[in-house]
Amino acid sequence: MQQQPSSGDVKVGLSTCVATLQRLMKDLATIIPMGTPQVENWRRILENLQKRLDENRCRMAVVGTVKSGKSTLVNALLGQDLLKRGAGIVTAMITRIEPGDRPGAVLLFKDWEEVNGELNSALSLFPSPVLLEKREGYDLRQAADRQVLSEVLAQVDQAHLLHQDMMDKNYILIQSFLKGYSQVARLLAGESPTLVLGGDELAQHQQLVSHEAAAVYLKDVRLTLPFPWPARGLELGDCQGSDSPIPQHLAQVQQYLIGADLVIYVISSRIGLRQADYKFLNDLKRMRLWENCVFVVNLDLNELENLAEAQRLVERWQQELSVFQTEAPVFTFSALDLLLHRLKARGQALSPKDLGKLMTWEADAVLTDFSRQGAEKFEKHLHQTLATRQTQLLLTSSLGQLLTVSQGMKERLLLQDTFLQEDVTAFETIRERLEQHRHPLESLLHSLGQALQGAGHKLKQQIRQRLDRFFDVRHGQIGPLIARFIEDYQGEVDKLEIGDQLSAFMPGLYQVYQGFQQKLLLFLTEEVNLKILEFIRDQEDWIKTELSKVLEPLLIPLQDALTLYYQEIKSLGINVPVPVISPGPWTRPEHLQPKLFSLELSLNMRLRSTAMMHFGWNLVAEALGRLRRLWRKPVTATRSERLRASLEDALETIKAHTQAELADHLLDYTEGLKFQYFFPLLENLVMEQESGLKSSLAALLVDLEGVQEALSQQSHRKEAWRRQIAELALRLERFETEGAALAAAATSPRAD
Repeated sequence: MQQQPSSGDVKVGLSTCVATLQRLMKDLATIIPMGTPQVENWRRILENLQKRLDENRCRMAVVGTVKSGKSTLVNALLGQDLLKRGAGIVTAMITRIEPGDRPGAVLLFKDWEEVNGELNSALSLFPSPVLLEKREGYDLRQAADRQVLSEVLAQVDQAHLLHQDMMDKNYILIQSFLKGYSQVARLLAGESPTLVLGGDELAQHQQLVSHEAAAVYLKDVRLTLPFPWPARGLELGDCQGSDSPIPQHLAQVQQYLIGADLVIYVISSRIGLRQADYKFLNDLKRMRLWENCVFVVNLDLNELENLAEAQRLVERWQQELSVFQTEAPVFTFSALDLLLHRLKARGQALSPKDLGKLMTWEADAVLTDFSRQGAEKFEKHLHQTLATRQTQLLLTSSLGQLLTVSQGMKERLLLQDTFLQEDVTAFETIRERLEQHRHPLESLLHSLGQALQGAGHKLKQQIRQRLDRFFDVRHGQIGPLIARFIEDYQGEVDKLEIGDQLSAFMPGLYQVYQGFQQKLLLFLTEEVNLKILEFIRDQEDWIKTELSKVLEPLLIPLQDALTLYYQEIKSLGINVPVPVISPGPWTRPEHLQPKLFSLELSLNMRLRSTAMMHFGWNLVAEALGRLRRLWRKPVTATRSERLRASLEDALETIKAHTQAELADHLLDYTEGLKFQYFFPLLENLVMEQESGLKSSLAALLVDLEGVQEALSQQSHRKEAWRRQIAELALRLERFETEGAALAAAATSPRAD
């Protein structure tokens, strides 16, 4: 069976096709006047195609729970131990890797507005009385502010900031900002602070991303590396753990997955599938990504006794994943063994610990061979899947336009040859006949464009109404859902371990606020945003369907008019097939992605003052209680009960504040979704269809401008021209044959 070319081969082949037609255009210059509308259209199509080929990208996301081996797998695929293994607690960052000739890194830092925004958000209700002395926000660039924050961290009781044996993320964030300030302050100059590294400086990338104190300042990391396999146009994203305790991490992974073409889900054989996995797998299904998932069971060879145990694991995971898909692609191997084996094969020195592991595993040849065979099968499947997806995208968007340009060139040459055999009078007659059939085509195309524009305007109004209904804060699908969650949230204040000291109020208030914020953000991420994304995908489908309903009936008269035009060309002795007019693919531009909803709480000093005022009322009540004891009257509540009552009042204040902000946040998000996503999407879809049809017809419809003048001035060279035309026409025929062969090879079944 013939070997299917890789996507890189197809891209190179298509680029060669573009270059071939561009050379043919230059050779046509001696026969066809350059600068005419038809020739200029050919030039634009070829330039745009080459630009699209250069920018074509396939995004592959590597996801899974914390410590499942995602970064190790990426390192193994690249054959380099470059990515940081393990993740920081507060660092929310996806590392993107692209193929390139030379290793390099581009690190984009947050600007000072973003840094200070995160800092002051972390300080909201932070349990320190020192913070009460300043009403405006803190600025890390100010030495006095850094000094105050250092004192705050030194004075705070860390016991109040422990939750499930983990230190509070805001404490770690503030601490990291302070520790990393001196290291990165000079790098944050300018509006978009960026650090570009290459060569020996590349090691600085690891120093920055592997230390929490510096990594908290990072916004985006892009690595460029030589891949050991054809990967042109690929972006590989190493994502945070899907079970991260910080909801913002999961939200960022979801945002990245919106634009993903392929998902590799990593499962640790030591941990297996847990509730968090099932939840995230269901999320992938709701995001319409399930069919694009490949699963890797990452074997821990230290935990396996023999091959039989590994095989039982394979059967177990396949059975559990069959709940989601009958024949899910599951591959089983050790990512760490694959990485260490490749590093050793490259001659790279391993640490004594890693070398010891590798030697121990290789001592069990049966189990190690099983793992490496699984890795080989996975990589073969991965490369084939990537090649197929990229090839389909390339052929769908490029080859048809190339063949249209080629056909337009060939027809123009054949008509030119016909004209060279006629006199000027006959040429005028032929031109008039072609123009008679050209005008209806142009008129129909103009009407089609107006109809599409009108449909786009109408759909904008309808999508506006659909979004307003869906996001209506009282009667929509999202507003009441969030409002009910806020209203029903209880907070379990009675379970807080706060003691009965007055100083426990601020730590208790902070715990109450953090608990509410975390639960709300998790609810938004796991439920609300998935519901929004399902709605967005449904609206995208609806828009494409409605535009198709408008477009397809309009193509019928256009096709009829084109058929009449080609019948006229056939009457001149030029027997060429009539092109079939069809809609172009309804594709969303890569840069256009919907944003997910976020409800960041902005608790100001007024809210803190309200909470403190409620606490003050309870202190007054406690003082009255002491007087009652002196007067021997029964005390209505203990100090601990009054503390909890104050915290419950504070929680209700926080909930009321959040409910009040919800309407504004939903309105802003809805308007942003309209004007930043759906309206540009509609405009782009209409423009692409209209311009695609115009370009195709302009490439086909013969432009005879300048031909009569050329015939009159160059009549003595007619025979030489005809010989040149014949040679160029033959080259175009060979080009069309090669293009068809490229398409056939790219879409044929791949050899095993």
